[in-house]
Amino acid sequence: MIYFDKVNPLENFEKQYEQELKKYLPDEPWSVKNQARMHVVNNSEPYQSSIDGIAHFPETSTAIGVRLANGKLEIAAPHGIEHLISGIVAPTPYFQKGSQMHEVYEKRIQSKQWKSIWPKLQVVY
Repeated sequence: MIYFDKVNPLENFEKQYEQELKKYLPDEPWSVKNQARMHVVNNSEPYQSSIDGIAHFPETSTAIGVRLANGKLEIAAPHGIEHLISGIVAPTPYFQKGSQMHEVYEKRIQSKQWKSIWPKLQVVY
């Protein structure tokens, strides 16, 4: 889960939210990230919004957000949804080969072991 709060950018707020969510679904591996601070982790310029933060996720197929607004689902997909529905994992522009962040992308691919879970998945390096 992500959110954007410039007023309270400390990581301890994220951990508090994770603990609250665990009360409702204790077996889920909750991860809450405030996109107002994630630019520090990614060594980039400050993000301007949650969608800007999503645009800086490592993989195009994970760079998608959904929220409930006025009773309707809204999708934010700065890099589109084509890779998600086609079973393709590729780096977002910030994590592409030649960037300083490409090694982070490659390590994530190895650590997540998605190909062992979904053998038909296409991974782009």
